[in-house]
This record gives sequence, C-alpha cells and structure tokens, in this order.
Amino acid sequence: MPMSSRHPTVADLMALMEAWAPAWTAESWDRVGLVTGEPRATAANAWVALELDDGLLEAALAGGVDMLLLHHPPLFKPLTDLRSDRPATARLLKASAAGLAIFAAHTNLDAAPGGVSDALAARLGLTATTPLIPLASDGLAKLVTFVPPDHYEEVATALFAAGAGRIGGYRDCAFVASGTGTFLAPPGSNPYLGRAGQRERVSELRLETLIPLNQAGQALKALKAAHPYEEPAVDVYPLRQAPAGCGLGRVGGLNEPRPAQEFAAWAARELGARAPLLAGPLPQRLERVAVLGGSGGEFLGAAAKAGAQMLITGEARYHAAQEAADLGMALLVLGHFQTEAVVVQPWAQRLARELAQGGLDCRVEAFAGGGDPWRDPVQGMLIHHA
Repeated sequence: MPMSSRHPTVADLMALMEAWAPAWTAESWDRVGLVTGEPRATAANAWVALELDDGLLEAALAGGVDMLLLHHPPLFKPLTDLRSDRPATARLLKASAAGLAIFAAHTNLDAAPGGVSDALAARLGLTATTPLIPLASDGLAKLVTFVPPDHYEEVATALFAAGAGRIGGYRDCAFVASGTGTFLAPPGSNPYLGRAGQRERVSELRLETLIPLNQAGQALKALKAAHPYEEPAVDVYPLRQAPAGCGLGRVGGLNEPRPAQEFAAWAARELGARAPLLAGPLPQRLERVAVLGGSGGEFLGAAAKAGAQMLITGEARYHAAQEAADLGMALLVLGHFQTEAVVVQPWAQRLARELAQGGLDCRVEAFAGGGDPWRDPVQGMLIHHA
C-alpha cells in the first residue's frame, strides 16, 4: 500500500534545508533563510534557481509556484525603504503580495556536503575531495543534562525538535548513560523526586547531544519546558570542531593525471564558460585540483597549501592573477554564474527525493530559465545554464 502523503508547508522545506545546510554555517556577513512568505503556508509546488530576476518571478507567478529556493539572497543589505519603483524591492513586494515564499541558502549551501562545492567538484570529475576551507570550528556545542528515566523520551524529543542531535545526515543523535544523582531540596520546594529538606539519591540518565551554539537558547527553553525538575542541571560546552565534510571549496584528485592545458579547455567547455581566463604556470601533468564556486580568487594560498596545482573559480581580482604566478600554480576563472549554476539541478533532485521519502507530496523543479547577466559582446546573447 502506498505511503499516505500530504503537501508540505514552507516550514517543512525550510527544515530540510536547515538539516542539510544549517543557517549557522553561513558566513557572518551573509543573509540566508526565509525572505518572504509564511512558514505555515502550503508549498505544493517549489522551484530551485540561482537568483531572483524579473523573468523568474513572472514565470513563478504564472506557474502557480508556492516557494522559490534561491542561492543568491535577494535581500542582502539592510533596507531603508520599500519603494515599488526600485526593481529589487519591487520584486519582493510583488512576491509578498502574491503569497510567494522566497528562501535563500548562500554560503551555507556553498559549504554543505552535497552543496555548491561538491556539485562543482563532481561536475569536473574530482575524486576523494575534502573541504578547501574547513568550517570555522566554533559553531557547535555539546549540551548535557540529567533526566529521570521515565521522562527521557519527552525531554529528548523536545531537544531534537529544537535543533539538537544532528550529525551529518543523521538525526536525533544522543549518548545516554545511567547513574545516580544526589540533591538536597530546600524547605518549601516541590521536588519531582524525594522530599524537601532531605538529602536524596535518585536514578538518572545522563543525556548528551550536539546543538548549534546559536540555537542553544531555544534548546534550553525547550528542555526546561519538558523537564520534570524544578531546576534541571544543564551544561553547555562550546566545541572546537566543525561538522564532517562542511567547508568552502573542495580539493581533490583526478582519476588519472591529465595534460593541464587539455583539462583547462575541457573544464571551460563543460561549464559553458564563454570568456575563460587563465593565470599562473600550468604543470605538465595535472593531478590535484581545487574548486570554489563564485568568487574564490582570495583562496589561492589555501589551495596551494592543500597541494593543488590549479584553482578553478568563478571570478578573481587582478592581483590574484599575480599571486598565482608568485605561488607557481594555475588559476582558472570560468565565471561566477557557471561555477554555481551546477548546483541547481542536484539541489532540486535532493529536495524532491527527501520530500518523497518523508511522505510529502511536492513538485520540485529546477528553473530552466535565467542566465549569466554578462553577455557575449560578439553575439549579444545571455549565457544560460550549462
């Protein structure tokens, strides 16, 4: 018998994105999350795209789309007004008036396993990849509390619902050990176990789980609401570690060494780059390559330190080309759009698969329109998805 299904809400899709590319992993300057819309609204039809423009908005409204998931945040700098005669705010006003939810996953999707960096590495045939710039190691904490056995499920469920217990693709992760707790409740108190004014020894479970530091406050609130004790004991330890596989860019090897010039030309064709740029010396045989979608020229030093012979990115400043020569490594620039558009299709496929696995009925599509805002000066044409 087929699994019963329902249409997801905007919040359901947001939860899937948070599990995959947590907002706390975005760079501090970034603006990610829900931009317009109502989390409780139904999202039976969702589109994934690189960024919002007039063409995408009109197509989405005409197509009855409930939610847009974008890589580039359409609301980046603080607003000083909401004028309809300015294109950027006019699009948001129009989307909001139509009830269209817009969600952005930017540098958190760059860093996430299976996100932009991995999509680019896979497209270019890199193997055994690791993050080029590991995620900053101060975003996680371990939460420890002590619970009477008959309330473990209630407390653990509340913590997991508040964002605790996520390790990679696994959910509801915790370590539990039994032990003995002691306390002396003050006169006039109402302890869950034992009596006031008398020293007690009780059986307890030690519950340990991970929580993003920026969600620790809501987790503590959820814990206290579910915990039977008047004053539950809780410890929150900041951790010096990053989630597995999370970080900007990727560095990896090729299945077999290739002539560097041949590989660079192939990569440009594969991504549809119309104006590829190359700086620095090319090795005779290319074996190890670093990639970073979008603007990544500033990470040349990290790529060299990781043993890469070439860094492939979307755009770079003039001085990055000089630095490539100084470092003795190649810098291949293939376009901001071209190095990020590779994620749109796998992003849509992942969401569709996870929604279906959860019994949620939602049509998720990769938006086929749009293109690089830079035009070919000879043909005058927009450069579309590769």
